[in-house]
Parts: sequence; C-alpha cells; structure tokens
Amino acid sequence: MLIMEAHGTSIEAARAGKEQARLRFARLPGVVGIGLTRCGPGYAIKINMSRPVAPGVIPVCLDGVPIITECVGTLSGAGS
Repeated sequence: MLIMEAHGTSIEAARAGKEQARLRFARLPGVVGIGLTRCGPGYAIKINMSRPVAPGVIPVCLDGVPIITECVGTLSGAGS
C-alpha cells in the first residue's frame, strides 16, 4: 500500500520524478507514454502502457513520487 504525506506530492517533485521515470522506463516494451496526473491532494507520475508489464518492473513510487500505471492499448496518430 502506498502512503503519501498529508499534503501530497508537489508539482515540482512530480515533474522531477517524471523525468527520472522517462529515463528509466520509456524504452520498456509496452510503455506508450509518461505524464503526470492528480493523485489525492498532489500529483503522481502516470505511465500508460499498451500491455501489462511483469510485477515489480515499474515500482509504485520513484523518489517519493507515486506512480500510477494504466493499460491504454496501442496509441496511434489522430485520423489513423
């Protein structure tokens, strides 16, 4: 279970965490996007995937910033 501080993660911390997540996870098979999302009173890193990855490959938090993963399927350009 992930426990966050009562005030949540700041946008600045989430942005720094997003950059670290991009460096660590963007090239994993199945990762189609990395961004930020609201999480309670703060922010979290959001990793969109075309398919699930093995448990433990992506942690539940990075440098104290929560990570939320979601299988969104394969992404394509608008009008494709």
